[in-house]
Amino acid sequence: MSPSTIIPPAFLLNLRLGSGPEPYVLSCSMVGETCGFSGIVRRFRTKEALIADLNTVGIVSERYSPALLVIDAGECQSFDITLNEAQKLSVILTDTTE
Repeated sequence: MSPSTIIPPAFLLNLRLGSGPEPYVLSCSMVGETCGFSGIVRRFRTKEALIADLNTVGIVSERYSPALLVIDAGECQSFDITLNEAQKLSVILTDTTE
């Protein structure tokens, strides 16, 4: 038997348009070694509020603009983010009991 390879975690920020009073939805997907991480869903009333949070975290518009162009048409889009960005956006919970 060969030893297993542990893949470091990678994080994707998912954007989509839902329904209701807060239709803009952010969530975080994780791939690789995800033990100790849980994704959290956040909702926003307006696209402007969503953009303000992305800018506050330091995510530049070049990274999120392509996603924003298609979510109003009903498509979901994702892009890579760092663990630090995910934590600042409050879309990930990190188990700190270790």
